[in-house]
Amino acid sequence: MKAFFKNIKNIAWLCRPYWKYGKLYLILSITISVFLAPVKDIIYVFFPKEVVDLLVSGKSFQYVAIFASIICGIEFITYLIPCFFFCYFQRKSVYIDLKIKRDIYEKALRIDYKYIDNPEYYNKYAWALNEYAGQTHAARDFINNFLQYFLTITALLSIIATIGPWILLIEAVQLILHAIINVRENKIEIKKKDELIPINRRLSYFHRLFYLKEYSADLKATSLSESVFTKYENVGKSNIEIVNRYAKKTLFLGMLHESIFAITEFIIIIYLIYNITIGNIAEVGLYITMMLAFYRADSKLQGFIRLLRKANELSLNAEEIHTFFDIKSEIEIDTQKKLVPYNEVFSVELRNVGFAYENSSFALSNMNISIKPGEKLAIVGENGAGKSTFIKLLLRLYDVSNGEIIINGKPIKEYDVHALRRKIGIAFQNPNIYAMTFSENISLYNEISEIELDKISEKFGLNSILKKNNVGYDVELTREFEENGIILSGGETQKIALARIMTGDFGLLLLDEPSSALDPIAEYKMNELILSAANKTTTIMVAHRLSTTRNADRIVLIDHGEIKESGTHDELMTLHGKYYEMFTKQAENYI
Repeated sequence: MKAFFKNIKNIAWLCRPYWKYGKLYLILSITISVFLAPVKDIIYVFFPKEVVDLLVSGKSFQYVAIFASIICGIEFITYLIPCFFFCYFQRKSVYIDLKIKRDIYEKALRIDYKYIDNPEYYNKYAWALNEYAGQTHAARDFINNFLQYFLTITALLSIIATIGPWILLIEAVQLILHAIINVRENKIEIKKKDELIPINRRLSYFHRLFYLKEYSADLKATSLSESVFTKYENVGKSNIEIVNRYAKKTLFLGMLHESIFAITEFIIIIYLIYNITIGNIAEVGLYITMMLAFYRADSKLQGFIRLLRKANELSLNAEEIHTFFDIKSEIEIDTQKKLVPYNEVFSVELRNVGFAYENSSFALSNMNISIKPGEKLAIVGENGAGKSTFIKLLLRLYDVSNGEIIINGKPIKEYDVHALRRKIGIAFQNPNIYAMTFSENISLYNEISEIELDKISEKFGLNSILKKNNVGYDVELTREFEENGIILSGGETQKIALARIMTGDFGLLLLDEPSSALDPIAEYKMNELILSAANKTTTIMVAHRLSTTRNADRIVLIDHGEIKESGTHDELMTLHGKYYEMFTKQAENYI
């Protein structure tokens, strides 16, 4: 009984979206199902008996025909009532489905960045995304069917009990045996789903490889496809093996179910035949009622047994989905009252900052630096030195392991993280272009007027993209959904990313390799925009091409997670240290 109430609690949790987004829908669907279904079953059982009894008692054809017409009319009305609500139910069901997906997306947005690289997180996300909506609809159907079956079976067994009380005991034993098998079946099904999730994720990955343009050139020009097909076949074999292994277990338990049904039916028929033989069931109408009630009740009990199995299955699925919504985040859902940054240029200070990724030997340590409002700072270093991690800490995608980051004299943790990020403009080395219009891709931070869009497009040379394609600001970028969409080069994509940070009033700009795909002239113009005195915003730029750093107010070199050198270009060249070595080697390529 404890397990049953646990199942009901989990099913109620699954029904929350219906209660949240469609109370009337839920109440109406339950009411209609619960009260109409038993009426149909009672008519099914008693209608033949009453017709036979009327005919045996000598009633006229007209009388019996009128009685039959009334009963058939009532049954037709029970069919029509749900039809009046059909369109509403369909519309509301889709609406709730969309809301459920949005709830999942919003939860994903509130999950700390540290989970993103965790495969277990993606398994939980995939489970929630693939199962939540379907399981919610199934939970609603369960409540409808449970109440419907309960009332119908209660009515039918009450009829049977007046004639054959021993049948109730036989049905009760059957119910217990099926329930025991159901528990085992559900555990097997959940284990199967759990094993298939990483397999299905890999199959989805192969689908993306052959679907997305970014992989197409490699697949066509290299032997990559051979390796991919080999892995695809191996994953496919694993998929088949898992399905086959669990199919054998499911088949055995299914055969047990059917055996119990057959044995129960045989015992009850023998019981009825015996009672008819000794005269306990004498009237023809009563015999018909008994047989129809038994078969109807047995059919409903089979449905009820499957429903009880569904209850346990729904409960286990709810617990799996729950694990996604139970992921604890510290940064993204910090609910304490926080500071909101003013519209001012940021000062940034790192005091003995240290940070390490989970399950990684990499770490930042003893990072101390003070950046004045409006200062232009360049971050350089070899790959893997910690430059991008430095940027992520300033965005508070991660929290430092020790020390603290100070923004405008206040610890970063005292700020509302979302309000803080809205005051930070960011351009990454590999920015994303979205299947939206040109203007929407530019105005990710803030809505801007067409006049402002004209100025920004001219400043970054984006007008040439539109002119060569003979399109306007409403053209869709990518061809994900539009045949007439335009495809951008790597350099054009980076220009879009840089243009985005010109649409907001930021206190801090973070540029992580923003010009790696730009041609030399475009890179020179970008440096003029970002590092010139015209840019009053505090700016931190990560760069590999050291030619872009010369005009920075200060250059910081990070090596193995520590700040090793700091100063102007001329000062660092005078040191003859790591920066001097890197700059000199790059300069040799231009001589």
